[in-house]
Amino acid sequence: MSPILRRSVIAALCGTALSLLSLPAAQAQDAPSVAPLPDGMVAIHYHRPDGNYDGWGVHLWESYEKVENGKVVGGKSKSDQPIMGITWMNPLKPTGQDGFGAYWQVKADEFRNGKYNYIIHKGDSKDCTKDSQWFSTQGPQIFINQGDCTAYLSAEEAIKARK
Repeated sequence: MSPILRRSVIAALCGTALSLLSLPAAQAQDAPSVAPLPDGMVAIHYHRPDGNYDGWGVHLWESYEKVENGKVVGGKSKSDQPIMGITWMNPLKPTGQDGFGAYWQVKADEFRNGKYNYIIHKGDSKDCTKDSQWFSTQGPQIFINQGDCTAYLSAEEAIKARK
């Protein structure tokens, strides 16, 4: 083998080895960037495969059950109340869009008992057919995939769950 051919083969092998070593870093760069969450806020991130968020909003309300350590432990002291003037016909519009999809950010103290209640909908079409919630003990943000009622606690978990 000539010295030039030998160097070419060695260079090719080194290049292949380096690209294989950098594969996880390249995959990490493909993870979606998620909007930063300011202190004192909670967020719902919502992914639609078609990327169309026009008309989609979130209905948020405070419930008055007694909550301890992320569990409802008592009945309601009064009726549920929408927060921030939100009504069914006037849901909260997305705060913005990031690499995951649309997202909504709201002050955590709007939910005094630590139970965050929500329904993502467009008109009378709900993304999930049931009322949904998560608790402050689970973390300040969740990630939802269209048609999946599970509230994932990280973008990575939600992405893995997509079919």
